[in-house]
Amino acid sequence: MTKQERTAAGQRLRKQRNRLNLTREQFAELADIGAGYYGQIEVGTSQMSIDTLIKVSKTSRLSMEYILFGEGEESVDQGSLQALLDRCSPRELRLAEKVLQLFLLRGDL
Repeated sequence: MTKQERTAAGQRLRKQRNRLNLTREQFAELADIGAGYYGQIEVGTSQMSIDTLIKVSKTSRLSMEYILFGEGEESVDQGSLQALLDRCSPRELRLAEKVLQLFLLRGDL
């Protein structure tokens, strides 16, 4: 992998980690890898082994293909999700957010 490809993969991981509202340390702990090493992956200064790629893929809920190449991620109809959320009360929105966070943080479904 080139430096540019590693940097792009790291940016995709960082974007997803931020969506999950996790710090680097929290994400690394969930993935069972070192926080410093994960930080290097995000900035593109370290390469991942296959084992690490699998851990990061499961934790981030992103496909390995998407992490490495930026391709292959399933598209989601965000309009239909937004329509459901638009019908929620503020209380229901808070609960939906908590449920989604718990769902995304689960190791295996």
